[in-house]
Amino acid sequence: MSAEGVDAMAPIPRMLARRLLRAGGASEPAHAPRDAFTPGLSVVMAAHDEAAILEDCLAHLEGFADEIVVVDADSADATAAVAARRADRVISSPNHAMLEINKNVAMRAATRCWVLVLDPDERISPRLRAQIRAVVDRDEESVSGYWMPRRNYILGRWMRTMGMYPASQLRLVRNGAGRFSETDHHLPMAVDGAAGYLSGDLVHLSDETLGEILGKRVRYADFAAGQMHARGERFRASRVATAPLRAFATQYLLLGGWLEGTRGLLYAASSAYGAGLRHVRLGQLQRGG
Repeated sequence: MSAEGVDAMAPIPRMLARRLLRAGGASEPAHAPRDAFTPGLSVVMAAHDEAAILEDCLAHLEGFADEIVVVDADSADATAAVAARRADRVISSPNHAMLEINKNVAMRAATRCWVLVLDPDERISPRLRAQIRAVVDRDEESVSGYWMPRRNYILGRWMRTMGMYPASQLRLVRNGAGRFSETDHHLPMAVDGAAGYLSGDLVHLSDETLGEILGKRVRYADFAAGQMHARGERFRASRVATAPLRAFATQYLLLGGWLEGTRGLLYAASSAYGAGLRHVRLGQLQRGG
């Protein structure tokens, strides 16, 4: 599946030109009928400027995934080249504010009977790996998808409180039976049919620095404010103060952030910052700013 010994800084290989597709146009992969899928597991992901972590993510899938599909969301770095060395299919797409759009693109391109949706900063624990392969091998018609617990690492350590664990995700689905919302961030995948539950952890290596955390808070606040504005919600100055207080109290006090020490304090404070910023941005949109 991958070329061995390729320098990480090498230019995009010629095979990428043959395998690179344009998403969203006439050449976008069409969804095949259910009986056309090949037995096995497709691992799919959407990536934007993820070259630094994508290589390790794809490498840990060797011997596990029967097919790997990567949607490169208009990356400015070597994400496409890294993906081309190890993935079976690389699809080029615009970098949508809703990353779920590109996850759906990746899922539609999958050709195996089961599809696992993964992010570049996620890894599959040995226990989860064995459970997923068992599901794929059994291929039970009565189950359409599976939830799994996600273990979030924040600032280098596993965050056990603050609603961070088990933080279950529906990521394994029978091909054609699942789809992400393309209007609301971070909603679980919708699945047609019954869903089971796996106990092995999906490991999320997220937010290694405070700068990464704050950067996400700004992006999420901008997106949320845009949605609020589109729904016709009105800016209220009082919420610039009350929303941060509510967010901090919920995460730090009610959800046990105080048990995480300094990490919990910083993370709750960043949540409060994002909650207030969302309303500030809404006010700016309504003023035409």
